[in-house]
Amino acid sequence: MGLFILTVFVIIFIENYFDQNYTLRYHQTIRNQEQKQKLEFVLKEQLLNIQLLFNSYSSVRHPQQLANTHIEIREKINNCINVLNILDQGGRFQYRNRVNLTSSDEIIEIISYDRDQYTGTIPEVRELYAPIQDLQSLSARIAATMRGYLEANAAQAPAIFETANFYLKQAESVFDRIYETERKIAYDIQSNVVSVNNTSINVLNRYNRLKYLGLILFSIVTGLVTYLIIVQISRIILVRKKAEANNAKLLMAVEQSPVAIMITNTRGITEYVNHSFVNKTGYTKKEIIGSRPYFFSNNGIYDFSEIVMATIQVGNKWSGEIETKDKAGKTYWEKVQISPVLNDENTISNFIIIREDITEKRLLTQSLNESIENLKSITDNLPVGVMLVDANHKIIEVNQTASKIMGFNTVEETINFVNSRDYHQLFEVVHQNSYNDFNSGVEVIALEERLTIKENNISRIILKNIIPIKNNNQTVKLEAFMDITAQKEIQQREAEANKAKSEFLANMSHEIRTPMNGIVGAAELLVRTRLTQEQYNILSVISRSCDNLITIINDILDFSKIEARKMTIETNPFDIRKSIDYLMDQISFKSNEKRLDVMASVDGNVPVIVKGDEGRLLQVLMNLLGNAVKFTDKGEVVLRVDTESRKGKEVILHFSIEDTGIGIPPGKIEKIFESFTQADGSTTRQYGGTGLGTSISKMLVELMGGKIWVESPNPAVKDNAEFPGSVFHFTLPFLIEKGGKQEDIYRNRFAGLSVALVDNHPVGQLLLKKMLQTWGVEVLVADNHKSLIELLKDNPGLDLIIADSHIAEVNKRDFVSDVRALHQDIRLILLMPENHSISAITHRGFNRIVYKPVKHSSLFSTIYDLFNPGKNGESSPAIADADEDDAQEERKKVLLVEDNLINQKIAEKMLSRLKFDVIISRNGQEAVDILEKDATSVDLVLMDIQMPVMNGLDATRAIRARDIFIPIIAMTANVLKGDREICIEAGMNDYIGKPVKIDLLEKMLNQWIDKPLLKK
Repeated sequence: MGLFILTVFVIIFIENYFDQNYTLRYHQTIRNQEQKQKLEFVLKEQLLNIQLLFNSYSSVRHPQQLANTHIEIREKINNCINVLNILDQGGRFQYRNRVNLTSSDEIIEIISYDRDQYTGTIPEVRELYAPIQDLQSLSARIAATMRGYLEANAAQAPAIFETANFYLKQAESVFDRIYETERKIAYDIQSNVVSVNNTSINVLNRYNRLKYLGLILFSIVTGLVTYLIIVQISRIILVRKKAEANNAKLLMAVEQSPVAIMITNTRGITEYVNHSFVNKTGYTKKEIIGSRPYFFSNNGIYDFSEIVMATIQVGNKWSGEIETKDKAGKTYWEKVQISPVLNDENTISNFIIIREDITEKRLLTQSLNESIENLKSITDNLPVGVMLVDANHKIIEVNQTASKIMGFNTVEETINFVNSRDYHQLFEVVHQNSYNDFNSGVEVIALEERLTIKENNISRIILKNIIPIKNNNQTVKLEAFMDITAQKEIQQREAEANKAKSEFLANMSHEIRTPMNGIVGAAELLVRTRLTQEQYNILSVISRSCDNLITIINDILDFSKIEARKMTIETNPFDIRKSIDYLMDQISFKSNEKRLDVMASVDGNVPVIVKGDEGRLLQVLMNLLGNAVKFTDKGEVVLRVDTESRKGKEVILHFSIEDTGIGIPPGKIEKIFESFTQADGSTTRQYGGTGLGTSISKMLVELMGGKIWVESPNPAVKDNAEFPGSVFHFTLPFLIEKGGKQEDIYRNRFAGLSVALVDNHPVGQLLLKKMLQTWGVEVLVADNHKSLIELLKDNPGLDLIIADSHIAEVNKRDFVSDVRALHQDIRLILLMPENHSISAITHRGFNRIVYKPVKHSSLFSTIYDLFNPGKNGESSPAIADADEDDAQEERKKVLLVEDNLINQKIAEKMLSRLKFDVIISRNGQEAVDILEKDATSVDLVLMDIQMPVMNGLDATRAIRARDIFIPIIAMTANVLKGDREICIEAGMNDYIGKPVKIDLLEKMLNQWIDKPLLKK
């Protein structure tokens, strides 16, 4: 409203200013010019009247009339003189004018004129003075002449009249000059009037424009200022509202604060208390406001002024813990903080008192202090030494036990001594390890240290755990240690005892196996002679009994080593398919004896090369496969290897061993992995064994990070109540070796090859089909001879037939002849057990034999040889006609290094039967001397390990040191895990355990006798 009134006043001021300075002045100028114009009109009118009066002189007939005319002319001339004076100098002229011609009434008009500063004076005005004054003199002459004319006689009258006319004519001439000048004056006045009017109009128009522009600008500025003022006012209002809202929030927060809050004036009179204060004390606001605060304590009542005035009146804060009471008299503890509140003048306007109930906190603190004391007491009495050590290895705190271990009586002595010495000289690290605590996730450093304090004659072995903790916002180390000197001495004695035990077991194994080798070897040799059926049966009992005894010894040795925690797990790369093939070779002897079908299937997704403990894997598989063969009298045993999961370079493989044997009773499944336990007592009597095989397998699987379980009956034969079978499963983690791609290296190698698979065994048929399809082979299946013939008729483009010996044996000669009759050039592969004798008629006409159990590599290389002759270094045996004689071959020489005479004779007989010449050496030194003299005369070395003079390992190292690289095969009774690796590291090529079986020896010799060796 004030701004509006101001705006109105400003507009009126501007209007008045322009009116006074421009409009009024220009209106006065125009009016002045109009008055000037009126004066010119009066002048002209007076001149006309004067002229009429001059003309009336000629008609005057009476002296009085003449006098009146003269007087009137003189008045008119005076009026003209007055008008000219006013026009020249400015002034006022009183002009009498009749209302009309018929009336004698007059109107008096005052004409006022100021000398014009814009137009100036008119020069012609001053020029009129003289002619008008001449009229006055002429009027006097004419009046005198006409007076004489009226008084003259008739004779004089004409002459006088002529004189009067002469004067009149002069007057006319004067009038002409006067009118000419007066017209100039009229013109000038009219021009000035027009000019002034035009100028005034322009000036007024410009003034109006300026005025309205000024008003517009002022209105805009005023509007803008008004807007800014409104905005500022809005902001002020908004800020005020926010402040009010904040104050409301603050008041609400204070009111709802969990702590009691009081506000007093400078005299200590309470002005405000919040809701928590009312709830806590039991007093109402009305009771408290206007009073002085007080606090109860054990020593009485503290008045507010006594507590506060000495401290906070000078601007300081006061705080303290006080025991007080509520209205009901209940005592509690409060933490009181009193602070001054300063106003804008920086002077104290109020005091704020915050009262927090700390009763529970004090109780907790008291309880904590008691707990700390109890903890300190417990820590001091712990059987473990405890130290807090900073980053500079200076002890902060230590318990009494640590002091006693270090030989000190007091904690202070311990801290002073240790902090004055080199920490690392006192605590010398012997062994260090670290692990993450399962619960806290904190890394714990585990140390074995030697504590040496010469001053106290202390030299002890301590076991220490170190974890980082926070102490006064600094990271320190909590070190807990115990004296394990006595335990170390016990461990050393146990280690020595275990070493003696291990040596005893090894020696026992050697001593048992050495005579067993003679028994088994002699039995093997006798079996190959002409025997009666009764003699053959007795030798079979001897061989099986020896095998069982060897298995029992192996189980006991392995179990003892695992129990003693001496079993170590290694990680080396190996080809898992080659390992499975090796396993099939090893198990084939037992399975072929029982005429069981043993099959292996490795899924195509299983990596080729993995890293793990191949030996322990084979040991587990051999145990489980051996059990499966032992407890299965008919049917099959199937080993499957699949990929369970794969993540990055880690893979978990799933192994399963399925059998169609006697199975496991439901109540015995949980105990099957217990030591010295079999399914039931009858199996122990019927099948023999220690019951350690599955227990050892479980231990080994878990040592390698896997898990093992069993299911029985076998889902494939669960309907067979007599032989329900079982399936042993275990999983193991492996690392995928670089280059060990998931895709099999054999994948799609035989793409486009069409094969007929002839087998009446569903499982074997399925596994062989899957293996062939992995290689890219198109597989057609026939169950018997007849269906094969139909298959050949329908598919004349077949490339290969793979037939099981069961099918071929049934039809003998007809099988091959019928096939050749339909397809003369088709290739044939016969699958047959290695130690089964079948008629020559059966296998005549087949291109190759692949021995069962069918191995991945054997079948692949056989197919490859058939279709790529001469491109593969290894091949399966070709089939010769039955009437062909064996080719005479040069006999190879084997150096037999053996100290036991019985074993010498048995091995010599075996080698001779296998058509090898034998050179015998009684110890390692003799073998080195023989080879050093003429190494080219020996094709292979069979080396015993435990011998007098020089053992087999040292002898092998000496041979290799002389750059002699003929094959050396270890032949030893030591079968503990690690012996084979020790032999390989010494430079040997392979390993065969005692007792030696002639079939295994033959296979080992054939594998190495002609194999080219590269220098390492």
